Amino acid sequence: MDIEKRNATESESFQLVTFRLGRENYGIPVSEVKEIIRPIKAFPVPGMAEPVLGVINLRGEIIPVLEIHSVLGVEEDEDNAKSRKKRVIILDSSEGRFGFIVDEVKDVVQVESKDIRKSPEVSSDHSFEESVLGIVQGENGMLICIDPEKIVKQCLDIKELFEECLNV
Repeated sequence: MDIEKRNATESESFQLVTFRLGRENYGIPVSEVKEIIRPIKAFPVPGMAEPVLGVINLRGEIIPVLEIHSVLGVEEDEDNAKSRKKRVIILDSSEGRFGFIVDEVKDVVQVESKDIRKSPEVSSDHSFEESVLGIVQGENGMLICIDPEKIVKQCLDIKELFEECLNV
C-alpha cells in the first residue's frame, strides 16, 4: 500500500481499523485485518527478537504475536498494562498471519486518499517513516496510518519467524 499511489487517485477511499497504543491513535487498512480477538496466552519462542511475545494457537493455526509499542516508540501506559480493552489484531501478510497486541481497538473509519498526508521526516531513523503510510486529521485528532507488514519486516525476518514458530 503506497501513499503516493493512493494520492494519485484522489477519489479513492478505503477503510481503516483504528486502534490505540499508549496515547496515540493508529490505523491499519481493513483489507489486511483477518480478525480481532481478546488476548490469549502466548507461548514464548526461544531466541526470538524482543517484540515477539510468542505464539498463540488460534483454532489450530500457530500465529506469532508481536508487542509493537517498542517498535513504534510508544510507551505503554501503566494504567493500561492490564486493561480489559487490550486486543490482538490478526493480520494477513504475504508470508503468513501474525498478530499485534494493541491497547484498544477503536473503530472502523472511511478515509479518502486525498486526506492522507505524508508524515514529516522527524528523525534520522527512516525505518519508522517507511512503516507509516501517512497521517490523517480526523474528528478525534491525528491518526497515524501504518503498514503492518513493513513493521514486521523491519523488526524480523518473517520467513525465519514463521519457520521458528512452526518448529515450536
